[in-house]
Amino acid sequence: MNAVRRSGLKQLAIAGAVAIVYGYVALQLSHGGWQVFGYGWGVPGAFALAGFVQLVSGVPFPELSRQWNALQGWQRGIFGTLILVLAVGLVFGGLFVFATAAYD
Repeated sequence: MNAVRRSGLKQLAIAGAVAIVYGYVALQLSHGGWQVFGYGWGVPGAFALAGFVQLVSGVPFPELSRQWNALQGWQRGIFGTLILVLAVGLVFGGLFVFATAAYD
């Protein structure tokens, strides 16, 4: 495993753990009647996703950004749409998991 992938794995593990712990604490507090700001896990979640991208691609994030900008407009449109559909699916999947856990 090269240094970029190792760095991505480390970033994914740390930020992912923070996001999961925050989600768990928020879920437990909401069971106790507290109003919890539900978007707080988004920041560590975004860092975890950036680490995941580095882990999968093996490319540092700034280099990946340069490669993205080098694509033609229609290519960015197609890839961007596919990434959006995947992200929306993941978000709704995560909401479904947390919602079903909250009502158990």
